[in-house]
Amino acid sequence: MQTLIFDLDDTLLDFKGGEVADIKELFQKHAQLSGAALEEALTTYQAVNSRLWYQYEMKEIDRHTIFQDRFPKTLEKLALSQQVNATQMEEDYAYLRDHNYRMLDGAKELLKSLHGRYRILAGTNGQEETQLRRLKETGLMPYFDQVFTSEGLAVAKPDALFFEKIFASRPDVDKEKTIMIGDGLYSDMLGGQNAGIETIWLNLTKKELPDSIHPNRIAYSLAELAQML
Repeated sequence: MQTLIFDLDDTLLDFKGGEVADIKELFQKHAQLSGAALEEALTTYQAVNSRLWYQYEMKEIDRHTIFQDRFPKTLEKLALSQQVNATQMEEDYAYLRDHNYRMLDGAKELLKSLHGRYRILAGTNGQEETQLRRLKETGLMPYFDQVFTSEGLAVAKPDALFFEKIFASRPDVDKEKTIMIGDGLYSDMLGGQNAGIETIWLNLTKKELPDSIHPNRIAYSLAELAQML
């Protein structure tokens, strides 16, 4: 049996959709923003947060720094540091994020079609408790043989050690018959590349592919991914 390692956020779970709604709710509540100012706050937060996650994946910072810095940095860029409590925003966001049970359209149907034909693992840089809860609440958990998180493994994609630890804990998994599937270029695709395993890039937003990253295949929808598999 061939093994599939699925990323979760924005591959199967609609993290970005929940993030947009949650961040807007936070800035409406804490800073009373609306209209163009609210959109600017969302865009600013997303840029700050993406940069911090990239630094974490590149081992420039630890996980705690992401959660400690993202709202202070965002509020500073928006000139709202004196008016808004960044610590309270992070606490409120943690609750909203942990209860984001959105899925991408077709995610459950895809897993259902693959279940029994492949061994299915999850490999995510997300927080363990959060991801397990979201898989349970969305009804996706029964389709996975096991869930691996960067928090649980104490190492994040794209480090090859992330995958080596998975293989070490699963002697039934053949590295040569394993495919990493995900939307992340610098986490999933570079991670699979570093680990020497096959990769499929789920490119739902038709991003440009950098010269340094070489996925084996590219799917532009979950339906196309299902056909590949």
